[in-house]
Amino acid sequence: MVSVAEYSVALSEELFRVEGVHFRYREGSPWALRGVDFVLRRRRRVAFVGANGSGKTTTFFVLRGLFTPEKGRVAFRGTEVYPAPTLPAREREKLLQSVGILFQDPDDMLISLTVLEDVAFTPLHRGLPWEEAERRARAALARLGIESLADRPPRELSFGQKKLVALAGLLAAEPEVLLLDEPMAFLDPRGRRLLLAILEDLFASGVDLVVATHDMRFVARWAEDVVVLSEGTVLFRGSPAELFRRDDVLDAAGLEDPGV
Repeated sequence: MVSVAEYSVALSEELFRVEGVHFRYREGSPWALRGVDFVLRRRRRVAFVGANGSGKTTTFFVLRGLFTPEKGRVAFRGTEVYPAPTLPAREREKLLQSVGILFQDPDDMLISLTVLEDVAFTPLHRGLPWEEAERRARAALARLGIESLADRPPRELSFGQKKLVALAGLLAAEPEVLLLDEPMAFLDPRGRRLLLAILEDLFASGVDLVVATHDMRFVARWAEDVVVLSEGTVLFRGSPAELFRRDDVLDAAGLEDPGV
């Protein structure tokens, strides 16, 4: 297991600090996360990798505040959000609203009759008037080059289009951090190139990005920091180059060197 103590990061550079986090979906069930420790830094391209069931999605849900750890501590930008006995729930949620999460299946995020209404949903939910929510929604659609989809029903879109619409909904909320769960999954080569260009644009504009992925070629070419999960624990944290020299970690996590 990797200890947080191994990573001395200035508080101003911290994005997330996770210490000894345990989580299970119900009492008596196996631990989905077992003593997870890591520190993520701001302005770094971060990738989480691991086999199915390793804990990547669960970790993202904990970071966004959708799941509450049973044990351990989580801090976001130097402020403890779990267990956070002195931080009111409303203030904690307000803090975490700057973190957007893109689910692996975009159908889990699309609920409205039209694309425009879907993308405007979060700004409206946070109390903005329709005029401002619509402005943000149209700007997000334009940024992703899909403004022509505004009046389409989400159910009629391709998988790749749905993924972009779901991402536009996050951008309309003007996040400072994006957690992206398998963003490249099921995209064709053109869709992958488009999404990669979008990620580069977002990162350049100041949005911190954390990606969960099985795509080791993407990790080799894009990531600066990698966290390897296996059966709910952290096996490794370091650079892609360091990871690809560790056959023991790759074998234990069921990963392959992409040979890039």
